[in-house]
Amino acid sequence: MVTLNGYPKNKDKFVRLIDFFKDVLDICKPLGVEPIVDGSLAVFAYSSNHEIEVNDVDTSIHEDDFPRVIKVLEERRIEYKLKEWHVLQVLKDDLKVELGSLEFWLKETPTEVETLKINGHDVQMLTLGRLKDFYRGAMETRLKGTDPNDKIKYGRLKEKYDVLTQV
Repeated sequence: MVTLNGYPKNKDKFVRLIDFFKDVLDICKPLGVEPIVDGSLAVFAYSSNHEIEVNDVDTSIHEDDFPRVIKVLEERRIEYKLKEWHVLQVLKDDLKVELGSLEFWLKETPTEVETLKINGHDVQMLTLGRLKDFYRGAMETRLKGTDPNDKIKYGRLKEKYDVLTQV
């Protein structure tokens, strides 16, 4: 079990983001949907590196669960965007929680999880080893990419991967 300790570089936004993430978890739980944290929040949780910025929460769920989550979001008039890259973005002001397709984004990464404790909420998170594998694979994909943004994204992924290798 990992307990979220301290704050990243962008503390004020992070506090609001975690509150919003808990709202999203409260939507998912009654539906039997268990998001798996797999992005910068996981990197921060493992490293407690206060120089990291956590600007959104990246998670993975089964893509078949998207319609049920969307139904509740619409009932509660919560803004969302369904992206063509297999991601359901849940939005509030400048905050974003991404529910990515487990089958698409983690298809190359065995789904081994542990519990992350966030202010009384338990959420699944990729194990440290699987998170490293996930970032390594994402970096390799960006290196092969031809889009000009691939180099920028590679740099961001590498920064987080380097933090993970120090844990």
